[in-house]
Amino acid sequence: METTFEKARNALELNGKFAHGAIPAPIADSWRRCVNIGLDPLSKPEECVVSHTDLHQRRDKLDLVMRLVRPELELLSAQIAGPNFLLAFADSDGVVLDRIIDEEFRTSVCGQSIVPGSIWNESIRGTNALGLALYTGQPCNVTGREHFFSREGSVSCLSAPIFDSSGHLIGLIDASSEVTVRQYHTLALVNLAAQNVENRLFVDDHRSDHIIQFHPRQEYLQTQNVAMIAFNQEGYITGANRHTGELLTGLRLTSTPKFEDVFMGQFFPLMERICKGEVVQIKDWLHSGYFARLRLTHSASSKLINSKVFLPVDPIYHQQLTTEDFDDGRVFKDEALRHNLRLAKKSALQGLPVMIAGGPGTGKNTIAEEIHDQLHPKKSFIILDCATLTVDSVESQLIAQLRPSTSSNTSMEDKIDLNKGGTLYLDRVDLLSIDIVPILTTLLNRCTHRRTQLLGDGEWVILSSRLYANAKNTAKGPFQQLENRLAGFSLFLPKLRNRSDFRHLCSSMLAVISSQHSLSNNAIEALRTSAAIDNLSDLDWSLRTLVSQHHEGMIKTESIVRILGQHEFEISACTRCKGYMAKEIQCLEIRKTVLECSGNIALAARQLGVARNTVKAHHID
Repeated sequence: METTFEKARNALELNGKFAHGAIPAPIADSWRRCVNIGLDPLSKPEECVVSHTDLHQRRDKLDLVMRLVRPELELLSAQIAGPNFLLAFADSDGVVLDRIIDEEFRTSVCGQSIVPGSIWNESIRGTNALGLALYTGQPCNVTGREHFFSREGSVSCLSAPIFDSSGHLIGLIDASSEVTVRQYHTLALVNLAAQNVENRLFVDDHRSDHIIQFHPRQEYLQTQNVAMIAFNQEGYITGANRHTGELLTGLRLTSTPKFEDVFMGQFFPLMERICKGEVVQIKDWLHSGYFARLRLTHSASSKLINSKVFLPVDPIYHQQLTTEDFDDGRVFKDEALRHNLRLAKKSALQGLPVMIAGGPGTGKNTIAEEIHDQLHPKKSFIILDCATLTVDSVESQLIAQLRPSTSSNTSMEDKIDLNKGGTLYLDRVDLLSIDIVPILTTLLNRCTHRRTQLLGDGEWVILSSRLYANAKNTAKGPFQQLENRLAGFSLFLPKLRNRSDFRHLCSSMLAVISSQHSLSNNAIEALRTSAAIDNLSDLDWSLRTLVSQHHEGMIKTESIVRILGQHEFEISACTRCKGYMAKEIQCLEIRKTVLECSGNIALAARQLGVARNTVKAHHID
């Protein structure tokens, strides 16, 4: 016996009319819109895919969002039970920008249609979860024959929208599978993933504001379901996430009202308490009660320190700092590096020395400055170059180079005052002369006296740097004592080409050198694989060379090969040819010839005696 849904579905396919009340209202509304624009449920949907250039531009536009979404997709792929699934991220036009697909689903009809660049808005692909969520702005679940086109009736899909801190829909996370039974569990996971991305975007957009997290239940302050509202220094609201609007229904959050327009009480007295790490209770003007705490960001925390309104910050403030919010001038987006930075700061706060280990040019000094700025930027940052230290300079004068200050009254050289505290950075400690070791060990013992509190006045953070491989630090005797004194937390820096934030490093360094130049994605990958670029200094030199010899605009791979020289680049087969010996040989020969022809495809094709399209198929661009 036919169900009411089956009757409605059959009527739709027969004459384009159906009983609206026989199916869920969102699906019925979508079917009606599809019929009204002339779509045929029995026909094959149009396969629309944007151009390669358009796809890259869309990805570049949502670069930050994609970097936040990708880990969520990978986590979802691990959480979804069983095979046969696809996870995708699409922009606000319904264009798929990224996906993770199971091999079983890859061979299905939908698996072959949901590809990067494919368009899934409702006007083209009919009723589907991604298009429906895009239209309604709500999480949507479209199961089996609820899809408008009958050929997609074996798939169940669901989507959750992602909104930026201004409330604009900027993308969607989609999960599709031919196994319907697990979709209800997956919907909750996809919604949570979208919330995670939204919250991180909100924090990133309001890093210079004070963000208050609040919820009616205190235990929810640690979850992603927390409401967040941002205030500037004067207490005006600068933004709020979606959960805030849900909790404060009936209260006006537009026209930048002040804290007092939404909540009872005064802003500044509340901030005095909340900045000390307290969880406080607040009430809105509808007398609803909430628990609230401060969500700290780096830029906002600096303002709290300098403000005359707030009380001195307690140690709990430092414990809540995260490595997500560093200064814009430095790039620390590599996950492993950020994790190590967080542990390094935590160790330093407990009085443990931090050993920064890495190869030449990996940024050891920059990391040391970052740790100092995160812990106590107002105090002295003192560098001792261990390679040039003498007994006189350590024992009698204790002269060290201070980092340049913005103050005109600050000398470039000064004596170390052990009573003031600060950061003592032992640069190139593996090159220290053995006769200076006992004196330096005594100095460190004086600097690292017993702590009565976390990083109080007059206390020192001890940092040191060394190369990855050095046999000298295994020496016995005095040097071993110094090693024991410096043995705290070892922060290992990844090699430059292994850093996941290599692209952002290139963009940041290039922006400092020239605002008139940019790098294509493939050009950045060419720099990553360059045999001549081994560290940050090499990368800086290469970028300056490119800027000096390239006209304004985008720098592409062929320009890098022409300017920096083909000998600098390692040639490897393209992803389609890797693993197939015969194809790899042909691919490597084509790529080698293209490099020798400075990226001129037509010239390379003539030399190889093949069609230009064949060369393009294997070309590094």
